[in-house]
Amino acid sequence: MQRAVTIVDPVLSRLRFGQGIADMRQRPDVYARMGIRLVECDFPYLTVSMRQRESGAELRLRVAADNYDHLPPRGWWVDHAGLPLRPDMVPEGGGFQRPPNPNGEKRGWLCFPGWREYHDHPSHQGVSWHAVRDDAGYSLAGTIVQLAHDLNGSGVRAP
Repeated sequence: MQRAVTIVDPVLSRLRFGQGIADMRQRPDVYARMGIRLVECDFPYLTVSMRQRESGAELRLRVAADNYDHLPPRGWWVDHAGLPLRPDMVPEGGGFQRPPNPNGEKRGWLCFPGWREYHDHPSHQGVSWHAVRDDAGYSLAGTIVQLAHDLNGSGVRAP
């Protein structure tokens, strides 16, 4: 039996990554007013901090956009050393999920369109990443802005 092979173009992934965060780099003051700060960026990873108003906490999100021309980014909460947060430290509710994620990893995950774990989840197979990836709202910056908004929405329990 022959397996299908997906060829991922690293140049295209890097280009999409750069385009996806260009606005965050060019207008950090706009993102700061939304409680978002770019902490680190080195393709295919970036780390952002987000302010959760309810708890007053600054949470760090690590984003991996490897194979970004073919797959959505992955995201998980990390401490200041870059290690995944303990399950009791992860926001929960409204799409914020505690471990394990659909891929069996022991870290919190994001059940929102535009994030890899969402699209990997068996109940979301009808929402294709390829159908939404070129929409500006699903760019890296767009998904991060939406996530920061959702983090401060009702039904989300602060860590």
